[in-house]
Amino acid sequence: MDRVFLVGLDAGGGSGRCLVVEVNSGEVHAARREWSHPSAPGTLGLGYDLDLDLVWKKLGEATREALEKAGARPGEVAGIAATSMRNTTVLLDGSGKVLMAVPNQDARALGESMSLAGERGREIHGLGGHWPSPLFTAPRLLWLRNNRPEVLEKVRAVLSLSDWIAWRLGGGLQAEISQAGETLLFDLSHRSWASELIHSLGLPSEIFPPLVASGVRLGGLSTEAASHLGLHVGTPVAAGGADTQCGLLGAGAVDPGDVAVVAGTTMPLQMVTGEPVMDPEGRLWSGAHVIPGLFVLESNGLTAGYVLEWFSGLLYADYREPLLALLAEASSAAPGAEGIYSTLGAFVFDARTVTIPVGSLSLSHMVSPSSRSGRSCLSRSVLEGIAYSARANLEQIEEVTGRQASRILVAGGISRSELWTGMLSDVLGRPLAVAGVSEVSALGACLCAGVGAGLFRNLPEGARALVRTAREHSPGRESAEYQELYRGWREAYELNAPCESHLSGLMTVCLLKRAPREEIILSYEHRPRVLVTASMDERSLDDLASFCEIVYRPWREEKRVYDGGKELAEALGGCQVLVTEMDVVDFESIRSSPELKVIVVCRGNPVNVDLESATAYGIPVLWTPGRNADAVADLTVAFMLMLARRLPQACRFLRESGITAGDLSAMARAYLEFQGNELWRKTVGIIGLGEVGKRVARRLRPFGAEVLFYDPGVGREEGALCDAIKVSLEELMARSDFVTLHAPKNEATRGMIGRSAFSMMKEGAYFINTARASLVDHEALLEALQSGRLAGAALDVFPQEPPASDDPLVLMDQVITTPHIGGNTREIAAHQGSLVVEQLGKLVRKEKPDYLLNPEVMEYFSWEGCRRVLTPEEEDRLAAKERPSMTS
Repeated sequence: MDRVFLVGLDAGGGSGRCLVVEVNSGEVHAARREWSHPSAPGTLGLGYDLDLDLVWKKLGEATREALEKAGARPGEVAGIAATSMRNTTVLLDGSGKVLMAVPNQDARALGESMSLAGERGREIHGLGGHWPSPLFTAPRLLWLRNNRPEVLEKVRAVLSLSDWIAWRLGGGLQAEISQAGETLLFDLSHRSWASELIHSLGLPSEIFPPLVASGVRLGGLSTEAASHLGLHVGTPVAAGGADTQCGLLGAGAVDPGDVAVVAGTTMPLQMVTGEPVMDPEGRLWSGAHVIPGLFVLESNGLTAGYVLEWFSGLLYADYREPLLALLAEASSAAPGAEGIYSTLGAFVFDARTVTIPVGSLSLSHMVSPSSRSGRSCLSRSVLEGIAYSARANLEQIEEVTGRQASRILVAGGISRSELWTGMLSDVLGRPLAVAGVSEVSALGACLCAGVGAGLFRNLPEGARALVRTAREHSPGRESAEYQELYRGWREAYELNAPCESHLSGLMTVCLLKRAPREEIILSYEHRPRVLVTASMDERSLDDLASFCEIVYRPWREEKRVYDGGKELAEALGGCQVLVTEMDVVDFESIRSSPELKVIVVCRGNPVNVDLESATAYGIPVLWTPGRNADAVADLTVAFMLMLARRLPQACRFLRESGITAGDLSAMARAYLEFQGNELWRKTVGIIGLGEVGKRVARRLRPFGAEVLFYDPGVGREEGALCDAIKVSLEELMARSDFVTLHAPKNEATRGMIGRSAFSMMKEGAYFINTARASLVDHEALLEALQSGRLAGAALDVFPQEPPASDDPLVLMDQVITTPHIGGNTREIAAHQGSLVVEQLGKLVRKEKPDYLLNPEVMEYFSWEGCRRVLTPEEEDRLAAKERPSMTS
């Protein structure tokens, strides 16, 4: 049987997805790309912009990946359609240029929406099923009229994001009905634009495109779109729809009475109805289903999934998958969460209110457990609160419709958790079915594509063919307990509403105070030309290229390091910025490079730059502290493990002559000779809790080691964040099984570890130095090793590098020696690259960088002006100074 594929694009709030479904088998493959939305300048922190170029790019990447996963050839794809988040607005001029594009979180039109609600709220709700709020297109157009009338005059088409994607695919300028129903400018009963309302608001009716139903073929893929997605020109493009309604379709909610809970970033609940049903109080939303002739009534738990992700990130910050960790621990807690009640992410919908969502955790130290059990209960309480809010919202829908849901279908990202969907069934006291794929909105778009391509006669037929059920739940033995728990939670929710409303007002003040900081326009008025001789990864180079012109000559690939003077000056010709790692930047090279305005040195100890000369000329010198901290911390812990397990000796043992395969006597000797130690319950002393020291401490935590630290510049509280205990140097030396050195090089630390310090160390301890050789008296170290006080050492740094092959420390069997490789990893290019982009970006935006070696020059630094001119006497003095070197 020939394979036939359908492609569905889903542009959501935080990411874009592509779903590819094979029609005959129902097999699906998905790919995802994340994005975010920048704050819009001039909107007091309320507005957000959509980067449509980024959306288009990411959807292209996701489509190609999903097609590759599916093994789908371009000729096997029968059709494509797009869905997107609701409440988006894209405005085009007559040439198709984007004049304005905003996501669903954009609230710049708060004032206009409040005026509409106060003056015409009931009228607008009765016409289109939505109470006015700043999320809709109508108040945004009024905001434009009030604030940017010149932009409104140029508008020739008003679209949703999915309409824009369909147009970009090649489908023409048309507005899909379910998305049009989310604008406040739609007549739901007649499924048409509300012409009289549009006219009464003073908006031009000609900017609203012709309406089209979901599944209608709009055209074929354009040449540009086909090339971008990796598909054939002319592949049928169908109208998709609003993401929630497409989600209903993808979950199988196609008959009146069906309810779908789409528990993703937000948690809308929609019931399918055969005719428009309006909430007489205006709390709920009514809209058009993507299935022609059907409608929806909606209550919404709002940002349930977003809050769950946010809270899990707070509670399980050290875990790679915080949400999965939360779900795992929550499963070990009993129903009721030991008396903890949560309204975090729990919202009972009332469209008439516009507030900052506020949630609370109610608990008592006299009732709730502590430690890990307490965390498990906190986790379960949040999941239970979200399940309670789903029931409360379902009850609102059933109250308005006067009927009970005939089927309850659950979909979205949270539905992947069997714990939560089972909990939801118990809370509801009803059976439910979980959709076979979590990407139900994208699947709904695929079904629209199938109708447009002629594979299905209508959308319900497509749903019956391709929608699968993952599992079903029926109320279990915990359901009766949850009925009682829900009643208590619901009553508490109502009683707490005035308090949370008050807190929402206080938080609004906080938000508005923060707004001026978010009003900073992240624009780059100046594009400097940059010579980069340091290694940087591809991503950092791409980011840097967004605001700089780059000449990339990395010293590793070029196999060249500039030794200052005229040689470096010639390489810098026409460049205003130097990003270096190894080059010597001396007085002569700075003087001979009159266009040089900024130096960025990718080192933790930038000894290769003449800082005094750069400062004299008014040149900011930026640096990259911590760029190699992870690399050095990795090597340090590796040294500890090698010393503790006697790995160098064990490796050499197997290379001894005379050992034959199966020699049991040799194995017995190895078993006795190489019995090692674990780091568990060992004491590790860290001297210097800077960037490297902190990372070493964090890496030791999973081993179960006790970590002490000595650093006069770091307090007990800061050390506790790394699970390290602050002690004196004397106590650290006396108690530690391993002493590892990470102090900076300065006069105060020179020779800090000598005979006296080594004499304090316990018998059989180990010493590690990956910092600087000048901090240690190597003769004293040799004596401590030869006397047997120290069991071993690991050294990455030496007074002279490399040390001679006959150096006594190199020759000792119990000493591990490496040629200063601590910071020498391929990943360093990414670490230092991200710091370069961040810090240089601030300077280009005329902000003060965080990592600046000579902050005094910022008083008179300017990209446009000339740099400071020195007197002959100043030049002579600087020229006579000792030149910097590549090494310390």
